[in-house]
Amino acid sequence: MSTIRVKTYRLCEEALKHPALRQALYDDGAILMRDVLVNLHGAAHKTRRRVEGQLFRRAYFRRLELEVIPQFVNEALMNASSRPALELKSLAYDLMLNVSLLFAGIDRQTGTEGESSHLSHLLVRLGQAATLGQYTGEQRDAIESDIRAAMSEFNAQFLQPSKARRQAEMLRTDVSAQDDVLSLLLRHQDELAMDDEALLREIAFFYLASAHTSVHSIVHAFHEIHGWLAKTGRSVTALLADSVTLQRCAHESLRLHPSSPEAWRVALEPIELTDGTRIEAGDQVIIELETANRDPAVFGGNSAEFEPNRPRPAALNPSGLSFGLGMHVCIGLNLVAGTILRDGQSADATQHQFGSMAVILKELLAAGLCPDADHPGTKDPQSKRDTWLTYPVLRQPVA
Repeated sequence: MSTIRVKTYRLCEEALKHPALRQALYDDGAILMRDVLVNLHGAAHKTRRRVEGQLFRRAYFRRLELEVIPQFVNEALMNASSRPALELKSLAYDLMLNVSLLFAGIDRQTGTEGESSHLSHLLVRLGQAATLGQYTGEQRDAIESDIRAAMSEFNAQFLQPSKARRQAEMLRTDVSAQDDVLSLLLRHQDELAMDDEALLREIAFFYLASAHTSVHSIVHAFHEIHGWLAKTGRSVTALLADSVTLQRCAHESLRLHPSSPEAWRVALEPIELTDGTRIEAGDQVIIELETANRDPAVFGGNSAEFEPNRPRPAALNPSGLSFGLGMHVCIGLNLVAGTILRDGQSADATQHQFGSMAVILKELLAAGLCPDADHPGTKDPQSKRDTWLTYPVLRQPVA
């Protein structure tokens, strides 16, 4: 078995779309990731995605943008007001915890601060599955044991009560509209042939993925926006009045900072890419998303810079390949990024979907959050991913 790396935008695009390349990034985390949506391939993946995709309705998006997310941001800010210092990563976790619970279909049982802390800790413990392959021997055994314990706690304390409530509601009503992944899976459990263990993995995955990826994206975008405002001399007030540009800022940051710098695939059969690269069955293909997203042949000579107003041709996603392509394109793309405007297009403010990322950033900026110049954020030097360890912020009057 060989390892093949692809780096240019067009080759990465081709590899992501190829049906003979199976998702492999999370193979080592099978304890939680086995047979979840992101790891399924072929017909099983198509069926599950069709069922879960029913959640992604325009009316659902609008309610999130206009009502739910602003409320969650305000709640997170109120909870943070009692702390001695504001820290954006922690604030983003508080916010995204509520979003992920709503999205996955997990009910709070007590609503206490202690429960919130426990749910956040479960997120961290479950998240170890994504990096399990980095460990060996006794260390891996200990982490795997902790993941199993976290899954058991999550199941008993939160999934089972949430499941029971939805099953009881299903007996009382014939309402077809669905507002979370768990409700959809329960209604289609027989069709999907999901046993209880598979249901646990899928809901734990959505709970985990909904929070972790967005937390890092929020901090990156916040940092990039403030740097851009300082560079261009624009004010926060002016940006808040221009929601289209703010949405472009979200897209541009997502391009520069994909949640994973690489996508991994395994070849199911021999294939050949258009540049002549030969890939044999069983070969590992590493798709360098971060490199491809900065390809100057596609994004121009300033491709490594944050420039939200760069050209937007019809054939190009302004977020690059950060959401993937092909069968494994992120199911939450439209939810997070909103409706993409191309060069020459304008937004109808009464209908346009700006995306959850832009809405969150708008709420944070409108609340007067700005980087703490005396305590700059720090990044994790041990991680292959571009992640912030801390990002202290101040709350000041909006300028």
